[in-house]
Amino acid sequence: MHSCHKRADDLPQIPIQQKRISENLDSIFLLAQGVYLWNEQLPEIAHFNPQRFYHLEAEEISMYENEIFEISRYPKIAATLDLYEYNPFYPTSPKYSTIVSRKSEESGSYNLYNPFGLSIGITNNIVRLIYVDPNSPSGKAGLKRGDQIVSINGLPIVSEQSFLTQWQKAIDLSFIKFEIINGNSTRREVRLIAAVYEPNPVVKAMVLEQESKKIGYIAYNSFTPQLNSEKYLSPVFASFEQKRIKELIIDLRYNQGGYQATANFLANLIAPASLNGKVMYSEHYNQQMQAGKAEILKNYNLLDENNKPIYINGSELTLFDIDYSAPANISYFEKNDGLSTIKKIYFIVSSMTASASELLINVLKPYCDIQIIGVSKENVNEVYTYGKPVGFFDIPVGQFDLYLSMYEIKNAQNIGGYYKGIKADYSVPDDIKSDFGSVSDPAIMFVLNGSKVKKAGFRDAKLSSRIASQSSYYLNSVSPSGNVKEVKDLKIKLRE
Repeated sequence: MHSCHKRADDLPQIPIQQKRISENLDSIFLLAQGVYLWNEQLPEIAHFNPQRFYHLEAEEISMYENEIFEISRYPKIAATLDLYEYNPFYPTSPKYSTIVSRKSEESGSYNLYNPFGLSIGITNNIVRLIYVDPNSPSGKAGLKRGDQIVSINGLPIVSEQSFLTQWQKAIDLSFIKFEIINGNSTRREVRLIAAVYEPNPVVKAMVLEQESKKIGYIAYNSFTPQLNSEKYLSPVFASFEQKRIKELIIDLRYNQGGYQATANFLANLIAPASLNGKVMYSEHYNQQMQAGKAEILKNYNLLDENNKPIYINGSELTLFDIDYSAPANISYFEKNDGLSTIKKIYFIVSSMTASASELLINVLKPYCDIQIIGVSKENVNEVYTYGKPVGFFDIPVGQFDLYLSMYEIKNAQNIGGYYKGIKADYSVPDDIKSDFGSVSDPAIMFVLNGSKVKKAGFRDAKLSSRIASQSSYYLNSVSPSGNVKEVKDLKIKLRE
């Protein structure tokens, strides 16, 4: 006689991969409910239904990206109903939150978009270098900002697309040949072989002299890990101090951010000695995290700088054990070296200036005389930075690292919230024909002759007409995972 009941092994089995991905989809939403900065605006998991993002034919990471994008559609600014995470540059991706394959992170600390170390601007089919890493093959070949590329791999440049086609071939072959015309109208051939190199984020540093005044200038392109940036920043600021500069120009026009700890380091180099011990900024997590009620964090170990578990009294610490209250997350100026008495700071920014760059500007605003000069390839009337007043740290989800917007950063005056960017005080064209620090650069010209330029109607001058509106920039930059707070910093305060 046969039983009418099916045995367990007769029931349909969920494939192992589908089960794993489904669990990760649930984990991402549950984590968002616990740690997302705007978690109070999220629905219940049953209403959200993470499983709807599973598709048999889809790439695994794309399922997670689609879910994160949908999560980012809920939080809105109460006053305007605008989305916090609306990304005007890529409307189908969140502005801040993301997920990254751990394999891609392990391939290198910087994940450069190209191994030649150059970044390109294309305006009306004219190709110029907008910056070059000094340590890269391009830097060692003597290439610099403003150099025009007239041929690539033996073919003249006739359009943006023809250049990009040859550029991709060069990336695949790890070799490229350019014909270059430099600022002196000298034509030469340059051959570059792809290489792995230590990035140098300081692409230019010099002292400008105006009458009896000495002005330090530094073009800083990325907040790389602190040890890397420290190696290149410290000698520059030691030289500035030795030369007794009283004003400083910090060129962040292409700086998309990076490590928060590096922003702290640079702020301390810049700040006058009188700021030692004063509040730099504070981090504000959601109310659930501040109250120590984000229970899901008990599932994630707190690791040291070697990715090893941390123990106290024999117990393994988790991310739940961190004190996320506002008073426990205040950073203070710790002045050890650098400049001692800086009188005025000029920041050169653009719509690409983001994250740690904006943090640096915001923390110095309450204490220093600051002027912000915005540059744009479109020569717009008002320039805003990218707008990223939030931070995050990584939480592992399977073989991926999840970065959800977790905290808002506010300066000593409790000011943050620049989601639409920090507005520049003045705007000028971004003339990529002029090298960094050159007196022909409109931004430098404005610093040196600000009042005269303003009275002359600078934005209507012939110089403006040299910047065409149809431009494309291709940056050699750090990966999104570079915009990560170093959660493994052992200075983190634990809940009592």
